Amino acid sequence: MGSIIKIVNALWRGLSVSAALFYYNWGLIFARWGQPHRAFWYMNRAVMMNTTNPKSYYHRASLFMAVGNLRSAVQDFTTAINLDPQYTDAYTRRGMMYTLLDQEEDARKDFDRAVQLGTDRETLEREIGSLKPPR
Repeated sequence: MGSIIKIVNALWRGLSVSAALFYYNWGLIFARWGQPHRAFWYMNRAVMMNTTNPKSYYHRASLFMAVGNLRSAVQDFTTAINLDPQYTDAYTRRGMMYTLLDQEEDARKDFDRAVQLGTDRETLEREIGSLKPPR
């Protein structure tokens, strides 16, 4: 009986991952088409069906960023980083969110980590400079 349960669990896990990939791909498509509400619908399902995929959290965070929900973006970028501590783009984007939220120390830590992982500091500094108007 125990082996049957293991087989069923393995099949279910495989189906969940496949379904999550389907939702993830459609979320990306709707995001590219400029339809964030539809993209959110699909990305939310992708995250629910596979909670271990850092890319789903990263792209949902990017959607939150696009609609101005910076705190939710930070949460999802953080989850993506927790799932993949080498996710350079997630550090960069989360650092940008921290910059916009005036959390400069957190932003600096993320930018430093992104540079450690291979991001070009000069390019990154240009991007950071474009986030906020000069005071």
